[in-house]
Amino acid sequence: MNDGNSIPALGLGVWQTPSGSVCESAVLAALEAGYRHIDTAAIYGNEDSVGSAIRKSGIPREQIFVTTKLWNEHHGDPVRAFNGSLRHLGLDYLDLYLIHFPVRERNESWKVMEQIAKDGAARSIGVSNFTIRHLDQLLSRSSKVPVVNQVEMHPFLYQKELIEYCRAKNILVEAYSPLTHGQRLKDRRLGVIAQTYSKSPAQILIRWGLQHGMVSLPKSVHRERIIENAQLDFEISPSDMLQLDALNENLRTCWDPTNAE
Repeated sequence: MNDGNSIPALGLGVWQTPSGSVCESAVLAALEAGYRHIDTAAIYGNEDSVGSAIRKSGIPREQIFVTTKLWNEHHGDPVRAFNGSLRHLGLDYLDLYLIHFPVRERNESWKVMEQIAKDGAARSIGVSNFTIRHLDQLLSRSSKVPVVNQVEMHPFLYQKELIEYCRAKNILVEAYSPLTHGQRLKDRRLGVIAQTYSKSPAQILIRWGLQHGMVSLPKSVHRERIIENAQLDFEISPSDMLQLDALNENLRTCWDPTNAE
């Protein structure tokens, strides 16, 4: 990342993963399968379960990259929100803290987050769901560039202009919902490419993001799928990458931040 810190290219996302045993089991399965990156958020309501799984795993804390996020309603006191997340996670520091959505108060909160990073409580800070317009506005008022911009990204929502903008600003793109929430896993064109490599459509979608230089955050609560999603020791050919790029239909399976203030 642009601050010199490193981030694992593959992470487990836990959005919509129920708190409690379901979330704990998913995180433990991921850590056992070799994942070292867990992405949660205050609004997900499962920070406690993520923290519990990390402790139960027995893996040293410094080997696990943990991300959480500042939710929209908590911008009035980002320090309190940040400390609340640390408490729920049971951690002494975060590897990455993100502004979850580009709400009006983002610039003021970013200044506070800069101090949190300076103090070492969060090793890196970034943003999520920011468009080029939002990034321009933030950068015009701050000298600190976000290390990442976490957005929905997959071949069916190939935001090429945003990727190129972030690359020019040295902002790493993180792809959430890289599996389209399952909405396009049975696409015939995707299936043909998957058969070529004897891989699942999900593996193709994740690998596509990695080959575009993005961090990928697939989500699953099923152990076998969590394991399969990490089996990415293959490379998609340039011609097949172009075919995947051409699947773009601006499909958003989550929220659309385009018109956010």
